[in-house]
Amino acid sequence: ESDSVLDDVAVMLGCTRTSLNVVAADKGVVIGRVSFQEDGDLIDCTRMGIGGKAIPALVNKITDIKGDAEFVLLVEKDAAFMRLAEDRFYNQFPCIIITGKGQPDVATRLFLKMIKQALNIPILGLFDSDPHGLKRVLDDE
Repeated sequence: ESDSVLDDVAVMLGCTRTSLNVVAADKGVVIGRVSFQEDGDLIDCTRMGIGGKAIPALVNKITDIKGDAEFVLLVEKDAAFMRLAEDRFYNQFPCIIITGKGQPDVATRLFLKMIKQALNIPILGLFDSDPHGLKRVLDDE
């Protein structure tokens, strides 16, 4: 997989992955009770419509994470995410909903870690009950 190749190249060159300036296309999406600064712009994830906000590949540009969510709901399937976003589930149950659209990319996993550290709230998961779903739960711990 390309992730492990990039890690190997970074180690061989003695630099970080980010400093290679090789980034994946935005894959993860967030919606709900969180706001943050992205390269100086205020992003309020309650005002992103029903599609949510794409998690940027360069998460190091995200600062000042704030929110009143009581938990993060990490959703495996994009269809389930879209349904929860359409229903504005985060207003009934104060939360942040994130999807990696299947296997989350590095940026989505780093963003999830940043939210956990900044807001100190639990992460709950909605995954398939199969080996692939279990792997995603264990990878995101």
